[in-house]
Amino acid sequence: MTTAPPSPIDQFEEVKQCYTEQEIALIDRAYAFASAAHKGQLRMSGTPHIYHCLEVAIILTELRMDSASICAGLLHDVLEDTDIAYETMKAEFPSPIPELVEGVTKISTLRFRSAREEQVENLRKMILAMAIDIRVIIIKLSDRLHNMRTLQYLPLDKQLSISRDTLDIYAQLANRLGMTRIRSELEDLAMSYLHSEAYQEITQNVARKKAQREVLIQRSIAYLRDHMERHDISATIQGRSKHFYSIFQKMQKQHLSFDEIYDLSALRIVTETLEQCYDILGLVHSVWRPIPGRFKDYIALPKENMYQSIHTTVVGLGGEVTEIQIRTSDMHKVAEEGIAAHWLYKEGRTQEEEIDQKLLWLRQLTEWIKDIRDPSDFLNALKEDVFADIVFCFSPKGDVVELPKDSTPIDFAYHIHTEIGEHCIGARVNKKYVPLRYTLHNGDMVEIITSKTGHPSQDWLDIVKTSRARNKIRHYFKSKNYEADIQQGKDLLWKATRAKNLTITQAELPDRLAPHLRAFRANSFEELLAEIGFGSIIAGQVVAKLTPEPQKPEPAKPSRAQRRSTPGVVIAGVQDPLVRFAGCCSPIPGDPIVGFVTRGRGVSIHKEECASLRHLIVQSSQDKSRLIPTQWDVNQPTYSKVLVKVVSRDRTGLLKDLTSVISSMNLMILGSHSKSYSQKGQAILKFQILVENANQINDLLNRLKNVNGVISLTRTLRHNY
Repeated sequence: MTTAPPSPIDQFEEVKQCYTEQEIALIDRAYAFASAAHKGQLRMSGTPHIYHCLEVAIILTELRMDSASICAGLLHDVLEDTDIAYETMKAEFPSPIPELVEGVTKISTLRFRSAREEQVENLRKMILAMAIDIRVIIIKLSDRLHNMRTLQYLPLDKQLSISRDTLDIYAQLANRLGMTRIRSELEDLAMSYLHSEAYQEITQNVARKKAQREVLIQRSIAYLRDHMERHDISATIQGRSKHFYSIFQKMQKQHLSFDEIYDLSALRIVTETLEQCYDILGLVHSVWRPIPGRFKDYIALPKENMYQSIHTTVVGLGGEVTEIQIRTSDMHKVAEEGIAAHWLYKEGRTQEEEIDQKLLWLRQLTEWIKDIRDPSDFLNALKEDVFADIVFCFSPKGDVVELPKDSTPIDFAYHIHTEIGEHCIGARVNKKYVPLRYTLHNGDMVEIITSKTGHPSQDWLDIVKTSRARNKIRHYFKSKNYEADIQQGKDLLWKATRAKNLTITQAELPDRLAPHLRAFRANSFEELLAEIGFGSIIAGQVVAKLTPEPQKPEPAKPSRAQRRSTPGVVIAGVQDPLVRFAGCCSPIPGDPIVGFVTRGRGVSIHKEECASLRHLIVQSSQDKSRLIPTQWDVNQPTYSKVLVKVVSRDRTGLLKDLTSVISSMNLMILGSHSKSYSQKGQAILKFQILVENANQINDLLNRLKNVNGVISLTRTLRHNY
């Protein structure tokens, strides 16, 4: 007879006993406060919401976090999901508990143009908060881990979107902080939803070979232990299983099947001293032949996330390829728990200097993320600078500099200091002169050559890899052309104001826009004008803030069929149709359209000249009677999100010229993304624009064709770019 697992309440009562009586009293007070605040709230699983808070606190105790973190874990949803105000919590609990809770709380008081923008702003807020107190992200990762453990209770679309964010952002943050155990579980859980078939296949294959692999691992452990005892070396040897997502990644990158993965057997040797690590390495290589190119010494050259270990791969017993990790017990604790392992307390104070040094990358990150306005740019910056594959380089003094893969000497220069980057005129790598577009490799010794008269070049924007360097270069040119950009921005803003026929004078604009400066992350009206002139902000978006939204009566609750249908079209003889717009031709208001009756998915709306529709009718022998007359509903005007893709010859000022054309038509840009291909001398820019009809988008395309350097233009209704 199996016994039921203990409830979160019982588990928590047990794990909190490792704290002092005074700390337990504070923890109990936080639990009582959270329990009262969440009273009556249930999770999608049907369990009380407070159980989730307890599970988060339990994860934090497993990481041996301090009592303030445990309290914040219990309270982490109070500000977001209840009516309790921050001031109330601050009056109830000592610092830093309220500040930690505020750090993990999503922004709820601001309005956002899109769900993507809201996600980015909440992520930005969290990163800035964790730069002040790293415990914010440890609490957030614990929260995300329990949410992923209970994700099966949410709808499929939520499962997929949360899993994607987990894989792209939170697992990467855990990795950057060295929290391997949490990162591995987050990756495996996310994979089980995003790549469910591959996940099932790998788990079954791992289980199938488990017995055979266990026998080999135990024989290998006994063999190594015997040799270490002969040499009087004390260490713990254990088998190490790779997590499923790492196996999946290797299969994907190297185009291998599961049976072609030959290094599933892995051993970890944990000893006490640094000297013993190298003694064991020599012993291992004396009994088993090492595989060339598969040795890494992360003890001599630690990763920036604090990870230290020796990695080697050998041909072990039975000719099996075996991975071996060698580290001390302290290194092992850091390898598993990362920054949490450094949260050591002595008389109530953390080892702040050590933690600050380990988190230098985070301090540098916060220097420039405040100024990134475009949500896509922000996420790209995180992926390029924080989550990218890395290379280790050296300064002439021997300091280790960690940079994203494919970085250049210019990236290296800006990483050291902004002034070194701005005055860089050349570089030597391994004592040889190299061009500034040279790609750095692991182990390169980089020397930056500077001059007082040196300054950035516009070409550097196409060369640099890191967003930090790119942002600093842009800031240089913004500052250099600041007055000209202000005048350009003033002209564009006034032109957009007149296009809207607003009864407002130029003198009134600063006061009218003052309440909206924060929305555009500008500190003053002049800075806003400079950003408009530089091309970072579209004048039409600013003018939209001056246009009051019409008050609409509260609509009647639509029927289920109406909620599923798409408005804006009239179909002959059909009332409340279930409608979807075909992605093959992406019709927008004004295009001649026709409806096609599908099986089980309502009416699909195509352009009349849609080639895919003709192919469907002719080649697939479909009945033409399924075509149904359709027209746009002129009494129900709609707006469409259109993606415009521009391929152009790359040049200075291209983005500004394109956005000026869009702004001159008073169109709203919902998002943009640009990428330069320096080898081809081309750039690809994508704009997501809100339009009213086909005539408007056709007019825009005709105007964009006349911009100097434009090669081709395409438009589509697809939103994910």
